[in-house]
Amino acid sequence: MEHRLELPDGFCLNYTNVTRDKIGPLGLAVNELAGRPEIGAAMDALAVMRRSGDVRGHNEKVYFTHLAYQEGNAPDRLRAIAEWGADVRSRCRAVVSLGIGGSYLGNQVLADALLSPLWNSLAGPETAPQLFFSGNNVDPQSIRDLDKILDLERTMFVVISKSGTTTETMAAFLHFYNRCRAAGLDPSRHFTAVTDPERGILLQIARQERLPLFQVPPGVGGRFSVLADVGLLVAAAAGIAIPELLGGARAMVEAADSRDLLQNPPCLYAAICHELYRRAGIHEAVLMPYSDRLRSFALWYVQLLAESLGKEKNRRGETVYEGRTPIAAVGTSDMHAQTQQHQGGKKNKLVTTIAVADFGADEITLPSEGPWTRELAFVAGRSFGRLLRAARVANEEALAADGRPSLSITIPQLSPYTLGQLFLFFELATAFEGELLDVNAFDQPGVENYKKLMKELLR
Repeated sequence: MEHRLELPDGFCLNYTNVTRDKIGPLGLAVNELAGRPEIGAAMDALAVMRRSGDVRGHNEKVYFTHLAYQEGNAPDRLRAIAEWGADVRSRCRAVVSLGIGGSYLGNQVLADALLSPLWNSLAGPETAPQLFFSGNNVDPQSIRDLDKILDLERTMFVVISKSGTTTETMAAFLHFYNRCRAAGLDPSRHFTAVTDPERGILLQIARQERLPLFQVPPGVGGRFSVLADVGLLVAAAAGIAIPELLGGARAMVEAADSRDLLQNPPCLYAAICHELYRRAGIHEAVLMPYSDRLRSFALWYVQLLAESLGKEKNRRGETVYEGRTPIAAVGTSDMHAQTQQHQGGKKNKLVTTIAVADFGADEITLPSEGPWTRELAFVAGRSFGRLLRAARVANEEALAADGRPSLSITIPQLSPYTLGQLFLFFELATAFEGELLDVNAFDQPGVENYKKLMKELLR
């Protein structure tokens, strides 16, 4: 018997392969989770966060779900972003996004998923500009290589730092700013700032240099900010349909309003993950999209889960060392790299696959007749999508046959709408799991500790 939760728009969470009937002792009686008091309490907490922004144990508001409603609550800002994007597309052949962590990973996902990982080779004079990402490391060779590529006169740099003191991002900014000044270019035509709207050195720079200025809005942490100005500027520069992106996000937020756990995709996913973590010691979370365009989505998820739930202390101040360890993989590539560990290593992993149901009318089918087709009959006549689906199903069934849990998410196609759904699905699931763990999912004290030490070493 198959167990799945499918939304009217085609988004589907299949949880058959975590059930006791399918995988034996490690499996769950998922229906029994719905009536537990802690599930109801976590749903109550999520509803409060949605309504007021209040989160127990966090001293700031949390507003990431409100981003899905910007067409209604921030139309002027969306209009400004669209106008900025049109201007950039009309006069620039390259956009360089300078940011790290949440100011980088979501933007890389937008570019890879909705354009292509090969976009910079596909882009031409009549397309959206090339997209580059810097300020996410201080590797001197990467900066030098990017220097060789860019035509500064036709480049826009988007500098993203809430504090304005992010070492990697501001080092890259200072380098490219000085290069542009040395070339006699007006910074206001080549730099855009995204930062705290009220304070910080980047805000000061933007005002003094008269740079276009956008905000990291209050109540939105970096790893939850892809649908804020942080990500929407890159989307606008790329010509991505922002209303569709937000529409998908909105659909997932509204699906998460259901009080029926078995009809609430992100809460059901989080409840399953949490139960396997607590009851069966499943503490490694493998996210494995079967799509090259979603490879960077798995990396975005790594930051989301690791920073949100990897906590030394709970909200009562007790030392707990919580959190599952996220692992990024991509099918089918990592079936030839990681799958031996997934299938034969310790039974402490939950593999979540992401499938794209329809790759479009231009999907390539291999010839069924001609040279070498008889010798290669196992692939001849098949589409690449069919090969991909067969590999995914075989992986899931092999895991289940050995009593190893997996979950599968299917989206109808890869589009701005379905990507918006995926972003909010995992953000809401992470917030819900934080409630079940009783940790603050919206701070990152470990990150702040290393930042302080790094600045001391640079004195």
